[in-house]
Amino acid sequence: MSCSVYLDRRVFSRSEPIYITLVNLGNIPVMIGSWQVIDVNGRVVYSIEPPQIVISPSSSFVVVWFQFDNDGKPIDRGGRYRVVWRPVVNGSALECFSDFFDVL
Repeated sequence: MSCSVYLDRRVFSRSEPIYITLVNLGNIPVMIGSWQVIDVNGRVVYSIEPPQIVISPSSSFVVVWFQFDNDGKPIDRGGRYRVVWRPVVNGSALECFSDFFDVL
């Protein structure tokens, strides 16, 4: 089983919506599970377990981070972040990471 997380670019302005593509590279369907935005130190900035949908093999799903933290507040400063996606396959969670990206 394999998955991928990517963004369309590496640098974003503060308050700009960030579109994140979650890709099922495996040959069996996965549940979306959860996804998080973490900072360069591994601290969770935003975490969500959305309604569970199935992502078919070789398919993708786009989510959007509006640069809010878990308390619903806009992130207070720029920084370096990455996305962690944890899709679920047969009851087990996988972990896939995006490359780091910058918010200026």
